[in-house]
Amino acid sequence: MKILLKLFSLKLISSLLGLIYSIIQVQYFGASRTIEIYFAAQSLVYLVTSLTQSGQLAEIFLPEYHRLNNINSGLGYKGLNIVINRMVFFGTILMILIFVLAHYVVELMVPGFSQEEKDFAVLIFRILLPVLYLALINSFYITVLNAEERFGRAELLGLTNTIVNILVLVILYPFIELWALVISFILGKVIEFVFYVWQLYKNGYRFHWVLSMPEFDHISFFKTMQSTFLYVGATQFYSIVLTASISFLPEGVYAIFKYVQNLSNKIKGLFIQPFMTIFFTKYSLLLQKSQSVFKEFNKNMISIINVNAIVIIGTILLGDYILNLIWGGKKFTMNNVQLAYLFILFNIFAVLLSSLGTIYRKMAVAHGLAKKLYLYWVIAQLMSGVFSYVLIKYFKINGLLFIIPINVFLLGVTSYIVYLTTNNPIKFKLFSLNNFIAITLVGIAILIKYWFRDAILEENKIPMIFFFLLCVILLSLQPIVNTYKVLK
Repeated sequence: MKILLKLFSLKLISSLLGLIYSIIQVQYFGASRTIEIYFAAQSLVYLVTSLTQSGQLAEIFLPEYHRLNNINSGLGYKGLNIVINRMVFFGTILMILIFVLAHYVVELMVPGFSQEEKDFAVLIFRILLPVLYLALINSFYITVLNAEERFGRAELLGLTNTIVNILVLVILYPFIELWALVISFILGKVIEFVFYVWQLYKNGYRFHWVLSMPEFDHISFFKTMQSTFLYVGATQFYSIVLTASISFLPEGVYAIFKYVQNLSNKIKGLFIQPFMTIFFTKYSLLLQKSQSVFKEFNKNMISIINVNAIVIIGTILLGDYILNLIWGGKKFTMNNVQLAYLFILFNIFAVLLSSLGTIYRKMAVAHGLAKKLYLYWVIAQLMSGVFSYVLIKYFKINGLLFIIPINVFLLGVTSYIVYLTTNNPIKFKLFSLNNFIAITLVGIAILIKYWFRDAILEENKIPMIFFFLLCVILLSLQPIVNTYKVLK
């Protein structure tokens, strides 16, 4: 409970600062094509990073790290060095290839942009590309820190990073405008790398050039990439189809989509990620010791559903007011706010689906079913890509609203199916009392918002804001108390 509160406190401060950073971004750039070009270039960097499969491999490495340390203390760090040395070599080849083909990749990603806008995106993308090295290594370092139960390091770093991002943007924007975002992005990754190295060094880690050792079957470990390669390819197919389809929508839609996506990721990081971080580490350790995992699963499942219910209730009743408060202005009109509100509603519902799916994904990985999991995910991502094209092509913005929930639903269902193939799997109980109460409370929030929809349009909105705030507090009491009892 203390660790969870510590993580939440750090996440809360970091999220509040992240919100300030988002406000500054919107006030400077609005829903303009300029910020859309930056988002496109940034998405390409994430695309290339995902091609290295570092995130998936880092997750798979956690149980392997525990196994190596059970053999002999310190072997986990040696295994970490083997993985990093080989991943950096692979990343270098990939980075050179993508750098040369940047123009073709951008053309594929944002065909709806003008040629001048595409050229600008290529330039930003190439400048950001060396960040690949740091992102690749950082994913393994933070996994090992969590494996050592050094919780809170990533959250503290996120706090520091956000402060640096705000300062860089505010100080440099008057002089270099969009390039201030580029510099802050690069600086953030550098700070992450230095911080993680320092934390691991204090814990006894030393980097060595080593490529193999008898206790670690690195060939078998990296063969996992054969399974994840198809998944990564399918994910990029989905990402490219989605972004390319959005690029043909009116200017500003992609910017609003990304603003809201970033905001929902911060909400997920604040309220959900602390549970996931602790759960995966403890679940993996319990499996290694052949101990019961049911209590840990049940505690986290109830907590996550309750927390999601509170977030959904708050978003329904206060989401439009909050978005207008933080983003509304000359460069972000009321129409932009209303569209952002629709996006945030669908994204927050997607956070719930993602949370449930992630629990079963973590458990499937801990049971050694990563290869099977990623093969199933290939189907989910390919289907998501098809849905993206069809829904946006024929239903435009209305179709875009459903993309994220559909994607996380498909990933969650496949994760659940794979986990059920383990011995004595813990099944999800949809019709439990806790779920019924959560659904009822969300339903009441929807009815309240519907009943007072006309009052929302009135000039004097202060009374309505206080009324909705009171409703959020009252509807959240039961989930809060129940979660506290479960965690205690």
